[in-house]
Amino acid sequence: MRSSLRLSAFIIMGSLVGLGCDGATRQDPMSATEVIPETTEVKQGAVGDVLLRCDEPRDGTYVEVVQTATGYEAAYYSEVNDPWDCRCTYTQRTVLGQYTQCRKSTVDPRIMNCFRIEPNGTTGKVVLSTTRVERTQMVIGSSQTVSYQELNIAAINQDPGQTPRKDFNYDMDNCQ
Repeated sequence: MRSSLRLSAFIIMGSLVGLGCDGATRQDPMSATEVIPETTEVKQGAVGDVLLRCDEPRDGTYVEVVQTATGYEAAYYSEVNDPWDCRCTYTQRTVLGQYTQCRKSTVDPRIMNCFRIEPNGTTGKVVLSTTRVERTQMVIGSSQTVSYQELNIAAINQDPGQTPRKDFNYDMDNCQ
């Protein structure tokens, strides 16, 4: 008798408080007033605008994604010695790919995907993708750990005559 009274009291209190499947009001996530996208398309800017630049301070090389008249272009810059005069160096520019569309993360603009749209509307074989990676390492001979973040860049270009994939790793502090 006593347990049935407790059960009845629980059911009555549950209906007053709104417990159970139908008691709580549900909110449709699609009817929210503000939807925050995960990525956003980069709007057309001026020719030469830099979307991403990552420098390697040890050797002076860098990767750069810039706005062009027809879309976007990624290039790798490095200092090379002149084969005819060993005292001279020059900057060598290697194009990694040309893209028709780039999308940036709304959280960190250094995280982006760029790709080429073919005339038939499909995504092409030329893609640039950046990923933020956090690494944690343990110091040898100690229990101390060190954490750091880096930006991994994958440049995929499957056009004939191109190197199919090039990967770059940069410290997050060296990218802007």
